Amino acid sequence: METGRDSLALRLGRPIAVAVLAFLAFTPCLRADFVNWDDDVNITQNPWYRGLSSEHLKWMFTTFQMGHYQPLTWMTLGLDYMLWGMNPAGYHLTSLLLHAANAALAYLVFLGILRRTRAEGPDALRWAVAAGALFYAIHPLRVESVAWVTERRDVLCGFFLLLSILAYLRMERTQREGGGWGAWLALSCAAFAASLLSKALGIMLPFALLVLDIFPLGRFRSGARARVLLEKAPFLVLAVADGVVMLLSMSHIDAVRPAGGYAPGDRLLQAAYGLWFYAWKSAVPAGLSPLYALADQASLWRAEYIGPLLGAGAITATLVALRRKWPAGLAAWTAYAVLLFPVLGFFVSGYQRAADRYSYLSCLPLSLLAAAGAARLAPHGRLAGIGIGSGLAALGVLTFLQTGIWKDSFTLWDHVLRSEQRADLPYVNRGSARRDRGDLDGALADYAQALRVNPRSADALNNRGQIRQQRGDLAGALADYDQALSINPKMAEGFNNRASLKTLTKDWEGALSDSNEALKLNPAVPETWAIRGNARLARGDPEGAISDFETALRLAAPAWTHRKTVERMREDARKRRAGPR
Repeated sequence: METGRDSLALRLGRPIAVAVLAFLAFTPCLRADFVNWDDDVNITQNPWYRGLSSEHLKWMFTTFQMGHYQPLTWMTLGLDYMLWGMNPAGYHLTSLLLHAANAALAYLVFLGILRRTRAEGPDALRWAVAAGALFYAIHPLRVESVAWVTERRDVLCGFFLLLSILAYLRMERTQREGGGWGAWLALSCAAFAASLLSKALGIMLPFALLVLDIFPLGRFRSGARARVLLEKAPFLVLAVADGVVMLLSMSHIDAVRPAGGYAPGDRLLQAAYGLWFYAWKSAVPAGLSPLYALADQASLWRAEYIGPLLGAGAITATLVALRRKWPAGLAAWTAYAVLLFPVLGFFVSGYQRAADRYSYLSCLPLSLLAAAGAARLAPHGRLAGIGIGSGLAALGVLTFLQTGIWKDSFTLWDHVLRSEQRADLPYVNRGSARRDRGDLDGALADYAQALRVNPRSADALNNRGQIRQQRGDLAGALADYDQALSINPKMAEGFNNRASLKTLTKDWEGALSDSNEALKLNPAVPETWAIRGNARLARGDPEGAISDFETALRLAAPAWTHRKTVERMREDARKRRAGPR
């Protein structure tokens, strides 16, 4: 019989242990830098998130930066800036603490569900649930969401989504016991809303909860179905509203094309690929990469897609056939597919055919199934424990090693290019990392390879133009900028770079025109304001120049390398405005 002290230890000890082990598996990220894959745009070059003033909050709740609506995520990043400045270790620490909290929440959610279906004793069930929560939390598929600062939205979305499920389970339990359950439903909906304001990844939760109601909760039965469906109404309203916002925000991403742009058969193949991919990688976490590029070919009817289509179809057919003998299998697979549905490629097609980060929520049902499997092995005693412990230890080691590839931009892209040479992005970004290290020849070699892979790589052309400009080849740089902007006329950086070059050739009209275009596309770059201020000053508009220089200084970080130069230019503009004395 459990004593009060034993009960408290059981309630708190194991989820805390799961959280601590999850934290330890990802500790290499605490020594990692920001990377030049969205972290530059979202963090190092973005002054708008740096604080929680009314101006910052207005931006956070109105921006669709890089195709996401995530005001709560921006708020956590703003708090990070207030605590840590631009020290990446603090940002990584926050993400890791959130993931550790999610590991503990996964334990509580799994325990609440398996108590309804498993007959094992309390102690054996808790150990099995801990194993399932660890399978989720320390799996290498979680690395991308935890170690990439930009993906703070994943761990924050997961935190609120797990809270929503936990409150829903408490609602069901209170309802079953005849208590007042409305407050728990309201709390579950509020947590779901918070998850959507962090990222739209959990938008299919209402349907996953319905699966949960069918099995294992057994609530979707004759006489109760109307009530169960009515409970989903507020969740569905939130999901539909966020779906509209999501579609609006995704129109801001150049890399995303609508589903109408490729054939229905290809959509099915890409979706089946994702459905198979995350399940397979959960079982065999080998060959993981931050990028699995979607080759730009006319059709996906190739072996690498047909095989997963057959595999996903076989799993589905088998689980349907076994639904009476093993309902847990079909329920877990259905919930997995439902949560994964928004990123399977039915509606839009992105740069990648799959991404590890898409598993952060969708693999929760598979991990719950792993916990149920561990519970089934519990009667086998020590031997089963050794096997499960060894498997989890192996996952922890793989995760520790996988986290290390996010150390910095060069390490990240060097790893990607060991397995992925079909896309220009890894070459472009490794080239930029080399350029930042001062290896201009290495950077040019990577940009050249990127253009061999994709001759229409606007980023490679733009970046090569910067190096040519740095080396004094202004004609070559201008040709690269012109070609890049002809390919991507929405490239703010391209307009900014061409404006900078035109100030060197004293083409003030051209510099003013290009800087205006750059500011329409991205008004948050202090260099662009400084370039336009310089052009205005040269054209005899000191008042406009002063305004631009002051905006540049306001947007720039305190350690901005051009700060003193811009301050001198502002003083020169003020003298010109005052006129001769």
